[in-house]
Amino acid sequence: MPSPRSSASLPGERPTSLEQARRQVSFPIVVPAALGRPGEVVVSDGGRVVSLVYSRTPYGLVRMDEFAGHIDQIYFEKIVYLSDVTEVEVNGTKALWIKGPHELVYITRGGYEAIASARLTTGNTLIWGTRQVALRLEGSFGKTAALAIASSAR
Repeated sequence: MPSPRSSASLPGERPTSLEQARRQVSFPIVVPAALGRPGEVVVSDGGRVVSLVYSRTPYGLVRMDEFAGHIDQIYFEKIVYLSDVTEVEVNGTKALWIKGPHELVYITRGGYEAIASARLTTGNTLIWGTRQVALRLEGSFGKTAALAIASSAR
């Protein structure tokens, strides 16, 4: 039976502390102040992905995946036209609010396209990014709550 933190595991997935994860990856890990300290931190795929897992929130299980790289803007523009996808903003940056299963396409630091599927079964997801990190927030929350959580990530 899969862990309650995900529906599928990534290669080399290993639990660690937030402090150790920050030493193991080559990108800045951001933490949403609105959720506080994560209950679980998982580094996977050779340090390419960090997942912050929150099991005790008003929304139930919440997961924030952080990927070394950035969102592919061409793909970002194309996905906006699919059903159940709304373009929103997080701290002045384009973001996507998605209802239902999806895939995240982003560009790795090496310049290659990478695809990551949804990890939880809730289906509500906010995707945004910085210059160094692609971010995906999943949980049983509405768009307003997701935007508030994402806006608090530092």
